[in-house]
Amino acid sequence: MSRLSAVRPAYWISGVLLVVAVVVPLLVPTYAKADPHLWGFPFFYWYQLMWVFLSAILVSISYRLLRTEERRRRAAQGLGDPEAADAADAPVKEGDQ
Repeated sequence: MSRLSAVRPAYWISGVLLVVAVVVPLLVPTYAKADPHLWGFPFFYWYQLMWVFLSAILVSISYRLLRTEERRRRAAQGLGDPEAADAADAPVKEGDQ
């Protein structure tokens, strides 16, 4: 079995989402125009601002997919939850005792 076939779909989906978030705003022909206007703003400005929010959403979805996949992988290997291990290693404050 090759390493490529071992890559889970969550990794592919996350990669595609991140590529879309980075590449589409860089495609000049998609936004090199002034019309249509939205609330007095030319297309270029509101289109680029829209991609700021869309990119944040796409990166968030990608992060959640990868975090879920990493938890599944660690559970299958019997390694436990990495966030629970971090909480156990955290120092205890005097007020928390």
